[in-house]
Amino acid sequence: KYEELKALATEKAGALEIATRYREKKRRLQSISPSMAKVTLLHSTNHRNWDKSFELPNYSMHSIPDKKVAEKAELGIEEWKHWVEFNKTHFSRTYPESASRNYNPVLPWAMGYQFVSMNFIRNKFMLLNDGRFRENGGQGYVLKPKYLCNTTSYESGSADVAGSEILDCNHPQQLSIRILSGFCLPKSAEKKASSSINPFVRVTLYDGSPAGPLTIPSFKTHVVEGNGLNPVWNGQEAANFSCLNPHVGMLLFAVYDHCNIAKTDLFVGASAMPVSCLREGYRCVSLFDSNNTRSGAMKYASLFIKVKIES
Repeated sequence: KYEELKALATEKAGALEIATRYREKKRRLQSISPSMAKVTLLHSTNHRNWDKSFELPNYSMHSIPDKKVAEKAELGIEEWKHWVEFNKTHFSRTYPESASRNYNPVLPWAMGYQFVSMNFIRNKFMLLNDGRFRENGGQGYVLKPKYLCNTTSYESGSADVAGSEILDCNHPQQLSIRILSGFCLPKSAEKKASSSINPFVRVTLYDGSPAGPLTIPSFKTHVVEGNGLNPVWNGQEAANFSCLNPHVGMLLFAVYDHCNIAKTDLFVGASAMPVSCLREGYRCVSLFDSNNTRSGAMKYASLFIKVKIES
């Protein structure tokens, strides 16, 4: 009998704790004024299943942390189709789970997300963000590709349209990039002023396709010893990429200084650009520092490249 009374007391204590937490949470909640709700543009809603999501009003928005976006992208093309179709008529937002890291923004862009929040941490993903919005002069927005806006191609529950058509990944572009030379490459801010620079270039393709999250192809040139003024690579080897979704894909050109003693690579400058903005022929790529500026020693830093595109 003692054990039964003890178990009953424990159960009542647990129920009381739950009720106390609920009352405290309810006390802190404030009701939204109807007049305030009328002027609110977007209403955040949880994503549970697609049947309910497609029935939501057009001003509804799903907020998804970046890790869950990657997890959903890896579920396959069917999940991509649902996100693409939902974002044609609704809104989605993604954000980094931690204030100390960033994530690949090309992935949510390719899935039609309108709001891709980034931390102001200077790394390769922030460089991609800078390059995307440099497309229209840094105005803060860019228009979606047509395949992310066309609402007539797919309806919830139908499977009469191939996923490759929905995602516009059925016409890949073959890219061939040859790094010929560089011009006025400054020393890294982390390097002593008296030492020389040993530059090399890394070219990386961030593809906005269902195959993109798993593999990120990259190409690296050889190191030019002791020459930052006019290093020459002569395009001896080409960076060959197959871009499945050229409307959203991004190319990142990054220049590093190789330290032979410490065996480390110091960042010098970089430039990211949409694949859709690439043009064939001999091109000059302006380089930016980690703060997305071209000032001081970076004012004239650039790469000379040759681009070949085959559809």
